[in-house]
Amino acid sequence: MAEATRAAVERLGENVLDRTSFVPLYYQLQELLKEQIESGVWRPGEAIPSEPELARSFGVSRVVVRQALAILSDDHQIVRVQGRGTFVAEPKLD
Repeated sequence: MAEATRAAVERLGENVLDRTSFVPLYYQLQELLKEQIESGVWRPGEAIPSEPELARSFGVSRVVVRQALAILSDDHQIVRVQGRGTFVAEPKLD
């Protein structure tokens, strides 16, 4: 994993999910990831950390990570390629 990506994962881990909140963990996680993408931590076409890495960083299950990534994929924020990884999508030019 590239050093920049490793640093981003470490910074992400500092953002703690609120387990006492009524907001589901997967939604909190997708909001944090969306903020990272929009702030330019990951550029378009760049790989984001794998499901297991994200799960370890946030102390959640892979199911929670998958749900968060599914929302981002539905919103066209990321592109998931089986066997290759998850990448930041190119911004839409609307």
